Amino acid sequence: MKKFLSILLALTLLLGMCVTAHAEEPVTITWFMRGANNAYMEARTRELVGLKKIMEIANVNIDFTIANGNNQEIDTQYIAMMASGNYPDAIHWLHQEAYVGGWTQMYNDGICIELNDVIDKYMPNYKAFLEANPEIASSLMNDAGQYLYFPCINPMETIEDVMAVTYFGLLIRQDWLDNVGLAVPTNMDEWYEVLTAFKEGDPNGNGLQDELPFVGGGAGISLFQPAFGFSSGVYVDPDTGKVGYGQYTEKYKAYLETMSKWYAEGLITDVYDENGNGTTDVDSWVIADLAGSWKGLANAWGQHLPTLREKNPNAAYTAVPWPTAANGVSYGGYNNISYINRYSTVISTSASPEHVEAVARLIDVMYTEEGSLLTTWGTLASEDDPGSYYVDENGKRHQTDWAIERVEFHGGKFQRQRLYAHPGNNFPRIGMNDFEAAAREEDYVNACLVWSEAERVMGFPPAATLSADEAAAATVAVDEMGTYIQEMEWKFITGQEPLTNFDQYIDQLEKMGIENLIAAYQAAYDRYVARTEAALAK
Repeated sequence: MKKFLSILLALTLLLGMCVTAHAEEPVTITWFMRGANNAYMEARTRELVGLKKIMEIANVNIDFTIANGNNQEIDTQYIAMMASGNYPDAIHWLHQEAYVGGWTQMYNDGICIELNDVIDKYMPNYKAFLEANPEIASSLMNDAGQYLYFPCINPMETIEDVMAVTYFGLLIRQDWLDNVGLAVPTNMDEWYEVLTAFKEGDPNGNGLQDELPFVGGGAGISLFQPAFGFSSGVYVDPDTGKVGYGQYTEKYKAYLETMSKWYAEGLITDVYDENGNGTTDVDSWVIADLAGSWKGLANAWGQHLPTLREKNPNAAYTAVPWPTAANGVSYGGYNNISYINRYSTVISTSASPEHVEAVARLIDVMYTEEGSLLTTWGTLASEDDPGSYYVDENGKRHQTDWAIERVEFHGGKFQRQRLYAHPGNNFPRIGMNDFEAAAREEDYVNACLVWSEAERVMGFPPAATLSADEAAAATVAVDEMGTYIQEMEWKFITGQEPLTNFDQYIDQLEKMGIENLIAAYQAAYDRYVARTEAALAK
């Protein structure tokens, strides 16, 4: 893994070796990809200067079909295309989420091809990267050792890499902390002390006890789960290294005991609606100068804080590190962090041999340092080209005025602007995660850096895939279990159900088949660990 940067730099040399001056006409491939509920995503994709440069290097043109509309309309277009049996050469989508069984089932259903030979024959840059990074290579294979897709790869080596996949965390009012004379809390005992002071100390200074110490909407209270050594749903227990289900543990009971105590004392509020469903309304309490802490998102600074300061000019936020568990370790509440981006590209079985080679050649360029820069940032500004980015004296990349104008023309840049050369669909690339810092507001960047500082060992690896039989065993009564868990959590925390009945709750989950679900995921995890260890041992 530590060889990543030097290997990526070396790939530029391979680029010069594998791409020569093209005398023949470029091959035109078809490429189907997810768009958005707006026109500018399609317009920006078609005019990306970096992508045009990659096509020139690979001597390949792309004939795009971009699915636009609302989420349902977009998904309908994907489903219709997949059911047609007539596929474009490359399909770029959220395959693992949108297609039941993910990439492996797509292969079994005759939709996409195996890529092992394709990589060997046509992709020297990508092959060199995989050979130099066996852990990443292993995570990209299925249990049969097949490569089936091309993702955007995050090497997870630098703070920028981690920050790029960090979007939320605990946020607290710094001015309220100052008013009650306390520091940012670092563990659950300190959180209790702070929330109690917020409740009783009138930190908003209006003479009323109207403060809401922690607003729990938007699943906010779940951010305290890692401090108890578990996370919701299927997770890997940091103490045992085994797969578990968060709401089926004694650790969950300890979490419920704390949350029910806080709820009874008025320290957490706005968690559930009248039907016991999790609420999402945090904004109104924040801008009313009533919320002391909550789940922080991108809109905290660009949207909430300016409105709040109209009421209270001294209002200020601070990002809070993940609270430490009993063993002194801070665990992050991110369950899906991996080397693999959610978007991926497959080569379809409809692609001719010539087009298979062309798609592979094009994506191989994307996986070089130059190609990754081109798909992420676009072209470097020069005397002959306005470019979409420039590099300052400290080596930091910035968008050019030309690129900013294009972003604004195609839909604006509120909260988290989209870089001109980076559509939201993430073409295959390696690294280049500095773009996230450039695309986010400075305060949000700093908050994400704070939220990045945690151990990320509890997430079930996306590359650990279930077999068809395991998936069938795992999905029995899943919806029923989810509804039951949500209902009982609401009742336990609000006191409608005493925690003395927790064993009965566990018994009911057993009857619903939760042990079969855990066993299925454990088997998939064991295979993932075995192939990763084997790859690293070579």
